[in-house]
Amino acid sequence: MKIVTQLRITLLMILLLGLSSAALSVWNLQRSRSHMAQINLSHSIYESYLALESHTYQLFKQYGDAIIIGDANQRAGKQELIKLIDQDTRELTQLIGQKITLVGDHAKSKLDALAVIESTVKRLIVRLDQFSPTGTGELVADWGRLSQLLNEEIDEGFRGMIQAALDEEKNDVYLITIGIESAMLRQQLFAGLFGLASIMAVLAAVIMLDHRVTRPINTLLSGVRKFGEGQLEHRVNIKGRDELAEIGSTFDIMAHRVAMKNQSLTSEKENLRVAVEDRTRQLRVMLDDVKRSDEGRKRMIADVSHELRTPLTIIKGESDIALRGDEKSPEVYQDALRRVREAASHTARLVDDLLFVARTEAGEIQLNLETMNLSQVVEEARDTFGHKVPVLEGVQDAIMQGDAGRIRQALLVLLENARHHGGDDIKIRLEDTDDGYSVAVEDSGPGMTDTEKGLAFERFFRGSNAAERYQAGAGLGLPVALSIAQAHGGTIALEDRQHGGLIASLHLPV
Repeated sequence: MKIVTQLRITLLMILLLGLSSAALSVWNLQRSRSHMAQINLSHSIYESYLALESHTYQLFKQYGDAIIIGDANQRAGKQELIKLIDQDTRELTQLIGQKITLVGDHAKSKLDALAVIESTVKRLIVRLDQFSPTGTGELVADWGRLSQLLNEEIDEGFRGMIQAALDEEKNDVYLITIGIESAMLRQQLFAGLFGLASIMAVLAAVIMLDHRVTRPINTLLSGVRKFGEGQLEHRVNIKGRDELAEIGSTFDIMAHRVAMKNQSLTSEKENLRVAVEDRTRQLRVMLDDVKRSDEGRKRMIADVSHELRTPLTIIKGESDIALRGDEKSPEVYQDALRRVREAASHTARLVDDLLFVARTEAGEIQLNLETMNLSQVVEEARDTFGHKVPVLEGVQDAIMQGDAGRIRQALLVLLENARHHGGDDIKIRLEDTDDGYSVAVEDSGPGMTDTEKGLAFERFFRGSNAAERYQAGAGLGLPVALSIAQAHGGTIALEDRQHGGLIASLHLPV
């Protein structure tokens, strides 16, 4: 139930209790006024009956005196008393009428009793007039009937009626007094009950406000305070279906959404940080690559200049020797031209290798792809190498798409490196792999350090034993071989041999 509805019901109950108490007080006040009016009327009727009784007995006394002493000159006094009796009767009739209006028709019996008294008085007056002395002063002789009238009808009958009327009024006053006392007791009882009910209603309202309003509000304030302090996982969890429960539920939903949004922002921030770090790392790598490329370019220019200077120097020197001095024999010129031709061929091979590596890096290499048997290409490379190198084939027919000439060139590079930089024990292994074939050239030489392996495919790089064992190399063999392998989607790996030496593996996918 809504809190506003409960408050309205509670206030309505308190209002109803207050109105009921006020209505009861007004009703008791009206009843008290009615009772006081009845008591006043009863007193007035009682006094009027006493006046009627007094005036009637005065009248009867005058009649008696007149009959006994024979005084016939009291007519004026009797008429005055009769008028007073009539006035008392009218006043009683008016008072009894007011009482009938006030208490209801059950008071009409008082009118009947008054009528009986009035008729009795009139009848007694008529009877007494019969015993009055004549105008000559003679007395009435029938004393027995007069005595009976005075004793029975006046002293007993009329007095009894007056006394009954007075007793009835006393009884009415007594009953009204009892009713007033009962009304006062009821008013006290109802006042206590209404007071107790009001206290219970106020206590219930206070308890309800504490349970349904104060505690939830304190819980909401605590939740808002913790939420403001950054405890986004805190929830108020107010139970019920009232307004504060709806506010608490809305607050929890909002807190959940804010927590999810904050988590999303944190995740995005973390992702952004990781992305920035990755991008920074990539840029650093790119920068390092650019630096290495620039350094490699500078080194390549220097190396190319150095490598080209030697054959050009040979060509220039041989030409100068051939042209210097007197005429020489044809054999001398032929020997000079032969050396010039060798230097020019070396220069051409150097330029071709550089162009091939550069085109591979630029993605402009062109291969003559065809279906070939890699086993046959390995045999041809071994025969061209010119040494008895055993070929250990783990597969008979290694059919694939490739440029046989270029692959043969790469194998010759590996074989030449094994002969010039390795030992005499050279083997060739042809094996299949998960995605293609592998041709490994093994030697028994001193091998290479990890640093040398990392730099082996750099252009013009020569290992530590190159100057000792083979001085004619330019350092372009492995870069050319790697370019050929990469052009076929493969690679070249350098590994140490188990018992000394180096294994250069050419991996080619099918």
